[in-house]
Amino acid sequence: MDDLFGKAIPFLELVLPGFLATFIFYWLSDSPKPGQFERVVQALIGTAIIQFVVGCVEPSAIWVGQWYSFGEWNNEVLPLCSAGLAVLMGLALAYFANNDILYTLCRKLNLTHRSADLSDWGFAHRTLKDRAIVLQLLDGRRLAGYPRSWPTNSEKGHYLMQLPTWIVDGEYVQASGIEFMLISSADVLWTEFLNKIEDESDV
Repeated sequence: MDDLFGKAIPFLELVLPGFLATFIFYWLSDSPKPGQFERVVQALIGTAIIQFVVGCVEPSAIWVGQWYSFGEWNNEVLPLCSAGLAVLMGLALAYFANNDILYTLCRKLNLTHRSADLSDWGFAHRTLKDRAIVLQLLDGRRLAGYPRSWPTNSEKGHYLMQLPTWIVDGEYVQASGIEFMLISSADVLWTEFLNKIEDESDV
């Protein structure tokens, strides 16, 4: 048993950076978590990329060390370097996914028409996040305001509306004394995005 653990620990240390990178990515992004097998494969691919980058960092660090030294490059530095690169990789992937950067580039190159968002719902809210919206509620009421957060799923979650204003017979009636309001997405029939206000004269 001790021999088995002795063989398993070096393997776990080897693949840990990939698992750390994928953990950070799925923790910060809205991407759905795939099955366990797919996550293991992704972690192994991430580990291979990190090990490749570490292999490039080592000679670069030694070359820079001719002029300025941060310390000795040894076997104790390798795990720290791998862990640091794993964190950076996870953060970078989450940033790219949450801001649709890679898919934007691919759309410009006519490689795809997809976006990083899971649905048209998420794409609309992310790209038009600076617009005021009007929520048409199931009971016929209409609420205008600025969404400060919105559900990632159209069937569950809540809108956090700033400066909520009811629309009654075409007139805007601000909710007195209320700065924020939570509205369940289950109560929303549709969402209207208003024209963008360019300057104060347009108000």
